[in-house]
Amino acid sequence: MLDPRSIVFILAALSLLMAIVLSAMPSAVRDRQQGARHWSASMLCVALAAVLYGLRGMVPESLSMVVANASAMGATALIYYGGRAFFEQRRHGRQLIIALLLANLGLIYCFYVQDLYAIRVVIFSSVSGVLLFLFGLDVLRHRPRDTGRAQFPYLFTAITVIFDALVSLARIINAVLNPSGGSDFLAPTPLNALYFSTHGLLAICISVGFILMLNERLHAMLEHQLSHDPLTNAYSRPMIFELAQRELSTLRQPLSLLLLDIDHFKQVNDNLGHQGGDEVLKHFVRTLTAKLRSNEPLGRYGGEEFIILLRDVDAESARITAERLRQCVAEAPYRHSQSDYPITTSIGHATAYAQESLEQLLQRADTALYRAKREGRNRVEQA
Repeated sequence: MLDPRSIVFILAALSLLMAIVLSAMPSAVRDRQQGARHWSASMLCVALAAVLYGLRGMVPESLSMVVANASAMGATALIYYGGRAFFEQRRHGRQLIIALLLANLGLIYCFYVQDLYAIRVVIFSSVSGVLLFLFGLDVLRHRPRDTGRAQFPYLFTAITVIFDALVSLARIINAVLNPSGGSDFLAPTPLNALYFSTHGLLAICISVGFILMLNERLHAMLEHQLSHDPLTNAYSRPMIFELAQRELSTLRQPLSLLLLDIDHFKQVNDNLGHQGGDEVLKHFVRTLTAKLRSNEPLGRYGGEEFIILLRDVDAESARITAERLRQCVAEAPYRHSQSDYPITTSIGHATAYAQESLEQLLQRADTALYRAKREGRNRVEQA
C-alpha cells in the first residue's frame, strides 16, 4: 500500500498535467470559454498544495501548512468561481475572498495560537466541501437542456464534485467524533491512505470533467456555426434544406413550406445603409422566431428571403399561419434612430404532395411568392 506522502506527490504530478492540458487550449478558445483559465489555475493550486503537503517536515511549517492550506482552499474557490463564469452567472468574487481570508485566519489561529487539529479539519473541509457542493449544484442547474446536447460531461462532473464534498463531510464527522486523533495526516495509516487516494482520484476526475464540459461546449458552438446563418442566427440554407429533405423522405403527415421575402429591401439598404439592412434582417428573424413553435424551423434562403417549415400543417392551416406571421411583421417596425421604420413581408406557401421533391415544392412556393409580390406585396399567396 502506498503511503500518503507518495499519494500526495502523485496527485501533484497529475494535477500539474491537467493544468497544462487546460492551459494548452488556444487563447482564443479560452477567451470565449469563460471558466477555463480559472479551472487551469485551480489545478496549479492543487499541485502546489500537494507538493507542500508532501514536503511536510522538510520545509518550514508556514509553507507545508499555512500556504498549502491556503492554496488548497483557493483551488476549490477557483473551481466554484470558474463554474459561475462558465455558466455566465454572478461570480460572488468579494464574498469568496472574505470567506477565504476568514478561513485562513482561523486555520492560522488553530495552528499557531492553539493546536486544535480537529477544528482545522472542520474549517478546511467545510469551506472546500461547501464550495464543491455549490459548484456541483450549478452544473446540474445550468447544464444545457437543448435537444441533442450531450448530458454526460455535466452529470459526470456534478456527481464527482458532490461525491468529493461528501468525502469532506466524512472527514468532518471523523474529526468531530475523534477530536483527539493524531494530527499527522501523512502518517502511513489505512485511514489516511484511503482519504488521500479518494481525494486525489476525485481531483483528477473533476479536472477531466472540466475538459469534457469545455469540449462539449466547443462542439455545440461549432455545430451551431455550421448549421446557422452567422448574421441572423436562422438556420443556414444547407441546414434548412437538409431538414426539409428529411421530412419529405419520411412524409406521413402534411408538410407545408413558407417562402418569405422582405418587401422593398433594396430601399431599406438605400435608406438605412447596409449595416442598417443587416439590423433589419436580424430584427425580422427575431420577430418571426418569437411567433414560431420549436418544431417550426426558420432558415435563411438567401439575401432577404427566408424559409419556414411547418410540420403536420395542411394548406389551410399554413395559410392561417402565414397570414399571422405577415401581420406580426407589419405590426413590429424596426426601431431606427428614435423612429420606427416599417417592415412588411410577402409570403408564398405550398403544401407537399406525396412523392414530391424539395425542388418541386420550392418551385411552387416561389411561384406563389412571386404572385404575392406582383399583386402588391405585404400579402400571402398559396401555390
